[in-house]
Amino acid sequence: MKKLIYSFVILLSGCATINDAIDAFLMKYDNNEYKLITEIRTQSSFAKDRCNDSVESKRVAKELLYTSKFLMNYAENLPHNKPMQQATVDLYEMVKGLSDKYDAGPVSPVFCKIKYKNIEDSASTMQKSEGNKPK
Repeated sequence: MKKLIYSFVILLSGCATINDAIDAFLMKYDNNEYKLITEIRTQSSFAKDRCNDSVESKRVAKELLYTSKFLMNYAENLPHNKPMQQATVDLYEMVKGLSDKYDAGPVSPVFCKIKYKNIEDSASTMQKSEGNKPK
């Protein structure tokens, strides 16, 4: 009986691994996803150099909020795209945190630069991941 239970547990855990492997094999490069990630990376790269202008950096934060939400909505139903779906959610939450901070009041230039750098780095990592998908 124990052998049967162990076999069943191994079989169930193996199914998850097999499904993950199938998803990884079936993931495809998506031009639109890559373009949106590139836009976010580029905007945050420019914005971090303009953190002394609070009006401009707040405007960019709002723009990035829209773009990252658009990316998250776009990616959420693409088949075999679970890792990127989670990455888009995480990126959106990061951008939302910055946008919320601007809504709450003044943001220091140091905080601004750190947040935009984090957003830029995350988008860069996502670009590499998306770029490595089979075309």
